[in-house]
Amino acid sequence: MGFEEVVIERDLNKWNVLIASILAGFSKWGVLSQGIVNKNMELVADKLSRCFKTKGKVPEVDPSKNFEANLLSIIRFLDKELEMAKESGLEIEGDVITFQVVSKTCNFCPIGVGEAELEGTACPYPALIKEFANKFLPEGQKVKLVVQERNYLKKESGKCFIKFTRE
Repeated sequence: MGFEEVVIERDLNKWNVLIASILAGFSKWGVLSQGIVNKNMELVADKLSRCFKTKGKVPEVDPSKNFEANLLSIIRFLDKELEMAKESGLEIEGDVITFQVVSKTCNFCPIGVGEAELEGTACPYPALIKEFANKFLPEGQKVKLVVQERNYLKKESGKCFIKFTRE
């Protein structure tokens, strides 16, 4: 499928293309990897959280609510505000929360949107969500990523899965 078809199929906007293409551009220089993206997303999450705080629009969290409820609220907020994917979902299984995205609807994929050529992944979501959530979770509630087959992102059956648990 060509780029123009991806734009139409995913109903991408200029910001989706800009971000995914910036990330993908680093692959042409041989410096794009999941590790690089993870470190960069720490900085991005800090700036985004500060931006939302400055604008007075923050995710709803409540120290009296449990970790899972607060994390779900933060992920939903981020997904909505950034328009991360057209088709996404959240599941809770025990103490693990899974954010899943139908791959072909992801708006910021460096590979699917930005056309990065690399083996593996360079998804911005795992580290972005984790770092952003930790900026807003109440004291005593921190999140960490769950490693799945040596990565924080697992691709399976046309979906991407990112798992979180309490730190």
